[in-house]
Order: sequence, then structure tokens, then C-alpha cells
Amino acid sequence: MHQLVIHYGELSTKGRNRKSFQQRLAEHIRLQTKHLENIKITVNHDFMHLLWEHTPVAEIVEILKTIPGISRFEPVHRVEKDLEQIKNKALELFEELTIKEGDTFRVVAKRSDKSFKYDTISLQREVGHVIGERYPEMGVDLRRPTHTLSISIHQNTGANLSLVSYQGLGGLPYGTSGKGLLMLSGGFDSPIAGYQMIKRGLEIEAVHFSSPPYTSPQALDKTKRLTSVLAKYAKPIHFINVPFTKIQEAIKETVPDEYSMTVMRRMMIRIMDQLLIERQAEAIVTGESLGQVASQTLTSMNVINSVTHSPVLRPLIAVDKNEIIELAEKVGTYDISNEPYEDCCTVFAPSSPKTKPRQGKIEFLEESLDIEALVQDAVQNIEIEVIDAQYITSQQAEFDDLL
Repeated sequence: MHQLVIHYGELSTKGRNRKSFQQRLAEHIRLQTKHLENIKITVNHDFMHLLWEHTPVAEIVEILKTIPGISRFEPVHRVEKDLEQIKNKALELFEELTIKEGDTFRVVAKRSDKSFKYDTISLQREVGHVIGERYPEMGVDLRRPTHTLSISIHQNTGANLSLVSYQGLGGLPYGTSGKGLLMLSGGFDSPIAGYQMIKRGLEIEAVHFSSPPYTSPQALDKTKRLTSVLAKYAKPIHFINVPFTKIQEAIKETVPDEYSMTVMRRMMIRIMDQLLIERQAEAIVTGESLGQVASQTLTSMNVINSVTHSPVLRPLIAVDKNEIIELAEKVGTYDISNEPYEDCCTVFAPSSPKTKPRQGKIEFLEESLDIEALVQDAVQNIEIEVIDAQYITSQQAEFDDLL
């Protein structure tokens, strides 16, 4: 049997709703591992215990690294609350390591069962002594050791030992912070904005504005594949494709080029407002970063925001482009975002957009547009698809079948 202990981190600060947060986390783990085997999950006050039979530990570890709400986790090895058994298991675990000259170690013990004969200091000393004897080339370092052996003495379940610990995503369990709609383009920024909000427990649906024939089928598929990467950290995500061609053609025909980006973004936000109602969501999520482009100056954002009273979440507002690209490489969206297929914002980008548009001027220009009819037409013709983390693999398989 394999065992693993998950530590909650930020969840530990929650009060009366703590149990619901823990249950959401357990449900997410069950969902992400259901294709492997039935894992027994026990929810405790300070940690979560996983027990399973067949799947290699490394496979479970890779899945847990993608689940928000986990601070850290470690495979554990259980023995009886007997000092000799604890010592023997500790030596077994170290035997599985490749010990190098200059490596250091420490033993950290916790004891919830106060009836156990040895207190934490004594237990650390006793176990540390046998490790030091077996591996004299390793020194003791209590601050930054190469290897940390953790020992937990529990009331009913014996002693747990762990020598390897993994960092989790942190944040909050998926779906515990409500639901938002992510404005997803094919660039670097918006997928990372979605990832950041997923980590904060926000359930997301992805909204993409496409303008065929000006934007290609490849551009649409690109955003679906980006959604698939995000689904790896969340759950299957609803992908909402909004037909935006009529609106962009109307703007191109009636609005001066330098103002077109501002009007276009205001139309997008109006559509997002309608979708919030239909999809029972509470906030709009964008990949905007202050000052990065003309539509992301304070003046532009104020003018664009004036058409909505809905919360607009901008998790990247103070993040520069290099940091965003580094995150994209880490998360797994970089290669897809780097593909050359252009989205509607790029195809219809003005040559010299206004960075400080006046709201009165924008409202005057919008009088030439049948705003309500255009918004309703777009909303009524949306296409919705559920995309999971296997979407990329299935698409590749279909492509290979054609070869």
C-alpha cells in the first residue's frame, strides 16, 4: 500500500467554512485520479491522508503538483509506535537515496500522542544518532539540510516517516472562490491570468472572441488548446466562442481607426456582462497589465470599464512581460501562445491607437452603432464546448490519423 500526506497551508486559516474547503480539495483529487484507481482519502483537521494500492507514487505526485489548495505533500511510510521499528524504517529510507559527500541531514519529530515514551527531542536524538552512525559522511544541519526526515507520532495510526517533500501550488481549492469568466485570447497574458485565478480558487469559463474569416480555424483551436492546459490545473472548462465579426466590421466601417480599439473593448465588456448573467458567474477576468499596450493605460481602462458595474479582476496588472513569459513556460502555455495564429484583437489592431481616449468622444462615436442589437446577436450565437486536459492529446491523435 502507498500512503501520502497533504498539508493545506492557507486552508489552515479558514474558520467555520474550513470543512467545505477541504471537501472541495478532496473532490478535486478524486476527479484527477479517477482514471488510475480508487484512492481512499481521509480528511483530518490539519492534513489529508491518501491511501492506494497500485499506481506508482511518482504518477500521483505529478497530479498533486497541479491541484490548487495544496501547500506541500509527502509520501509517508507507516510503522508501529516502536522506537526500533522507527529507526529501522529511517535507515531503509536513507538507503534509497544517493548520499553525496557534503550532504547534511536533520530529523524533525512531532508527537500528537503524548503517551508515547519519547518526547520529540529524545526521538530526534535517538533516530539522528543511528543515521549519523550509518552515514558518517553526512553532517547535521538544523537550518538548511540536504535531507529532512519527518516523523509523526499519532494517537491511533502509529508512526509516519517521510524523507521526501514536494511543493504544491498553494492557494485555495478550485471553485471555493466563486465563478468568473476569463477573456481568453491566443497571447501570453490571458492564459496566465486564468492560471493565477484558478490558484485563488476561482472556477473559470473561457470566453474567446473570434472573427472568421479574418481569424483562422487554427487561431480558434489555439485558444482551445490553451484552455486544455488550464484544465490540467482546474477541472474540465466550458469554452465559449463568441462570434465577433459583425461587430468588428461595424466598428471598422463607422469608427475612426485610432478609436477602434477602445470601442471594440467596450463592446467585448458589454457582451461579457450579458454572459455573466447567462452563465451565473460573478466577475470578469482579463490579462491586462498596466501600461503594456494602448488599451491598458489607466485612462483607457477607465473608459472601457465605464460600460460595466461587474467586478473586473486583473491578476497581472503589476506583472511585467518577462515575468508573464516565465510563468507561461512554467505553466505550459508558452509554446502554444507563441504560435503565429492571430486573434481578432491583433487582426483589427489600429496603426496608432489612442492611449488617452476621452469618454465623451467614445460615446459620441458609438452612437453610429446599434449596440444592443450587435451585443444580443453575438450572445445568441455563442458556441459552447467542454474542454478537458486531454483535449490536446485527442486533437494530436486525430491529426496523426490523417497522416
